[in-house]
Amino acid sequence: MQDEQRRPFDQLPQQLRAVGPGWHPLLLRLHEGLRVHAAGYRVDDLKEKFGTVRIQVSGVPDSAGGEICVLLAAAEERSAVTCEFCGAAGRQRRRDDASLGWIKTVCDSCHCAWSQHAIMIVGGAVRSRPDRRTQT
Repeated sequence: MQDEQRRPFDQLPQQLRAVGPGWHPLLLRLHEGLRVHAAGYRVDDLKEKFGTVRIQVSGVPDSAGGEICVLLAAAEERSAVTCEFCGAAGRQRRRDDASLGWIKTVCDSCHCAWSQHAIMIVGGAVRSRPDRRTQT
């Protein structure tokens, strides 16, 4: 019981700063699903990689391993079509749709701002970047 009281601090709601706010609702829904099968689960790793959310968890009973894998895979698939900045429908893209570079899942509106280096994700929130042309 005491162990379960500690674990919620290692669960998804407390780890949202690792990714953009557009994915927060997706991860909170995932959290609810995880708690059904493994109330005391722990997040070992949560990050954006190649434009999708990547999550590794532990503290899952062997009997629930299959269900947990399905939930995690579904969240990763959903993140590939959800803008990490705003949560709108999006797709995996590079800045300016270049052939090389960092991949993010973004909607058309956020893609424009991200391509212009006008926005970035810091601590789980979208931040405006200073206009580099006006800095001296």
